[in-house]
Amino acid sequence: MARSAKKSSACQAEVLAREQREISVSEFFLKNRHLLGFDNPRKALLTTVKEAVDNSLDACDEAGILPEISVDIQQTGAKRFRVMITDNGPGIPRNQIPKIFAKLLYGSKFHRLRMSRGQQG
Repeated sequence: MARSAKKSSACQAEVLAREQREISVSEFFLKNRHLLGFDNPRKALLTTVKEAVDNSLDACDEAGILPEISVDIQQTGAKRFRVMITDNGPGIPRNQIPKIFAKLLYGSKFHRLRMSRGQQG
């Protein structure tokens, strides 16, 4: 690559880097709930259960465990539910919990309502 092309790429990278910012998982979900299956209460409940059960199945499969999954849904208000999913999977190490459930997403596409390519961008 020629020196001027490298310099141009570096400048472009710096411009793109300035557009990046961190976004919390909760902010990402709030801004993109329509893309993630949380745009109405019925769909949100279905998506929550499906994702949790899928995660349980995946974890048990990776660990070579025959899955035992329990789903408990309790209505706590007019449009509120408590969902509890338990399984016999390997679990999550305590020190990984913040990284899995409270990790910040970083990038520029999370703040736009359009994706540049494919379904997930």
